[in-house]
Parts: sequence; structure tokens; C-alpha cells
Amino acid sequence: MKKGIALSFVLLFLISIVSGCIGGGEQGTTATSTSKPSEGITLIVLTRHDTTIQMLAKDAFLKSDIAKKYNIVNIKFIKAPDSQWPALIKRGADIGWGGGPTLFDDLFKQGYLAPITDEKVLGLLGTQIKEDIAGMPMVRKGNDGKVYWIAAALSSFGFTVNKDVLKRWNLPMPEKWEDIASETFALDPPQVGIADPTRSTSNTRIYQIILQAFGWDEGWKVLTIIAANSKIYDASDAVREAVIAGDIAVGNTIDFYGYTAMKLNPACVYIIPKGESIINGDPIALLKNSQHPEAAQAFIYWVLTDGQKIWLNEDINRLPVNPAVFDTPEGQKRPDLKKAYELALQTQGIKFNDAEALATIYAMQFYFKATLVDANQELHRAWVALVQAYKQGKISKEKYEQLKAQLLAPIQFKDPDTGKMVTLTEDYAKKINERLIKDPGFKDTLMQEWRDAARAKYNKVLSEVQG
Repeated sequence: MKKGIALSFVLLFLISIVSGCIGGGEQGTTATSTSKPSEGITLIVLTRHDTTIQMLAKDAFLKSDIAKKYNIVNIKFIKAPDSQWPALIKRGADIGWGGGPTLFDDLFKQGYLAPITDEKVLGLLGTQIKEDIAGMPMVRKGNDGKVYWIAAALSSFGFTVNKDVLKRWNLPMPEKWEDIASETFALDPPQVGIADPTRSTSNTRIYQIILQAFGWDEGWKVLTIIAANSKIYDASDAVREAVIAGDIAVGNTIDFYGYTAMKLNPACVYIIPKGESIINGDPIALLKNSQHPEAAQAFIYWVLTDGQKIWLNEDINRLPVNPAVFDTPEGQKRPDLKKAYELALQTQGIKFNDAEALATIYAMQFYFKATLVDANQELHRAWVALVQAYKQGKISKEKYEQLKAQLLAPIQFKDPDTGKMVTLTEDYAKKINERLIKDPGFKDTLMQEWRDAARAKYNKVLSEVQG
């Protein structure tokens, strides 16, 4: 109990420090103290973008005519975990930028986004910016018909491959998720890299895509084998770096990480699993308690127009949402990105349901964390031992299939409320989804149940293989 109180105190303390960036000065109460009109406006931007994007955007925007017109003299970026955004929004942050549609739809659902009303911004929709691409929304409208977020960049999801490492291990080129969820990649050390979904929004999206592409039950089997074949990283950029360096052969990545890898290492190639992925719009939005809504929307307009040039930088390599940028001198120097943009428009994606993804996001993340990340050592050991035993003729095909089914079967765990043994069905995940965030004790109890049950199952399979 004392440990939990201490951890809660530390978290509140850290949030207060970050929030102080919003407050500015010594008072740190609201965003108004950072930018008196006579001194010029400072915009506060919550973001999941890395520092390279932040620095490029700040430098370019503050030199723009728009910044001068609206007397915007500074931008303060705050890169905070998703869980801290509501607290920071309440303290007066102006803009949310980057982090994927699930994050922004969650904020919209909770009432943390304000409608975009600037006519210049709205005038871009349907003219320069498509309202949907490859069947996915680039704009989120409420039941009131108002616009609450707009995509500022495009994202696809797949994996980046290092062809030299594939050759070294005599591995085939993977083309679909089930290719890396196979016995072929049951290697030691692992040659696949994935990220912890509680630390990566892009890998969270990848896992959601797989669950919808294959269905909930079959999707978890695919995810389990992928995790069994994988080394787990704390962040998605670490996965990318491992592929570039040749530490692993394949890594789950968002598209622009793949394009960056290809720039830095010609042996790398980014692959969108055909018919098993989606095109996302990565949003920008006006936040509910913005202290400078007019100036904030001016920044949003800039991001959607001249600011699209940021994505063309060779250190960024993202796909713009506004194709007019390819007509600029800067855009004409990136025929590779233009080709990637055109290919993205032709992507054969799945029919992805954002609402369904949002309804199970926390349950999925924490269950994945407990059973596939925290218990990864036991899972990997059991899976590799099982595959090797079969390939070496130590067990029959029938025995192999039996133990494989046992390894991939849904984990049985005790429901904290009823005491009954259950599995994580999609309905159960929806039922507990919000509670996992609102009730830390419930979350910790369930995660320990999941963790213990997963380890016990994996160790049982290993003992049967070895016995």
C-alpha cells in the first residue's frame, strides 16, 4: 500500500512539473501566464512527435508570415504519454498534434477536443485534403457536424526488413503478418522485433490491425506466435534502429520509420502486408481549454499547408496528407516520397473499425503486456523448443499440433469480481476496458493473473516438449 501511494505521489509530482511548462513562470497555474498579448503569444502543443519534427516545425513556423500576423512568438512542445494528456489539456494546452487516430478519438469521446471553426482550415477539406483515403477517415466529425480533428500526415503499418540479415539466416522475404507468425522465424536469438504496446502507439495500431484482419480469436494466435518469434523493445524507434543496424531481420514499423531505414541502409525495405493493413490519418486538433484558439487554428492551417514540407525532410520521411506539397520546389526533390504516397492511395487495406479498436484498446494493451511482453522469455523458450523438437523428429506431427494448440489457447484466469475462470473474449475486453484505467487496483490484480497464467501455460508446454 505504501509503495502504491509513493508511486502515485511521484506520478502526480511529474505531471505537475510537466504541467508547469504550460503554466510558465513561477506560478504555473494556467497557460495565460506564458504569453501576455503585449509580449506575444506562446502556443502549447501536446505531441507524440519526436524532437526532430518539433525543432523543424518550430523553426519554420516562427519564421512564417502566419506567426507574425497572429503575434505568435514561441511554441512549447510537450511530449507526454497518452495518459497524461487529459491533465495537460485541463491546464490549458492549445493543440494536440500526432499520436494516431485512436488517441484523438479517445480525447474526442471524453470531450477534450474543441471544434475547428477557422474557415481557411475548413476550406482545405475536400479540396486539398481528402476526407477519406483508402477507406479510412482523414477527418473526424461529431454528431453536430463539426470537425474535431484533421489528419496532418498519412501513416501505413507493416514491417521493415533487412535483406542482408535475411540472407545471413537463410530466411525468405516476409510479405504478410502470418509469414513472421510462423515456424520459419522460430530462431534463437530472435530475428523479429516488436515494441511493447504500452510504450508505442504505432505498435498498438499494428496489433489492433491484426486483431481485426484475422478476427479476435485467430488474431491473438497470430500475435502470440509473432511475440514468440520476437525480441521485445521499449519503443518503436528502437525496433527500427535494430533493423538498420542488422541486429534483427524484421521489425514492426510505421511507414516513415521504414522509409528512414531505407535511406540510412540500402539493405532495408519497408513492406505493407497486402490486404492486411490500413492507411491512417495522423491527426492535429484544437484542444478544449486552449488559451489562444484563434492563433492555435492559424498554426493548424500552417501545418496543413506550408508545414507539410516538414514531412519531406530526409530525417523525417513521412507521407503528407496534402499532395499539393509535391508541386513545391521541396516536393519535386522527393519523387521517392511521391511514389510512396501514390502507392499508399492504392493500398488494399482491411475494413478497419476505429470504434471497435477504441472499445478494447486498454484491455488489449495490458493483456498483451502481461502475457506476451512480461512472459516473453517463457513464451519464446517454449515455442522454439517445440518447433525444434518437431523439426528434429523428436515429437510426432500429431504431438506438435497438440502442443501448439495448447500454447496458443486462450489463457484461463480468475475474474476478480466473480471468482470464476474466464478468458479474454472481445466482449469481456469491452466490459473491463474503461475500468482498467479508472481502477488501478483492478488493473494490477488482472495483470498479475494474466502474467501468472501465461507463464504457467508456457512452462507446461516446455516441460511436455522436454519430457
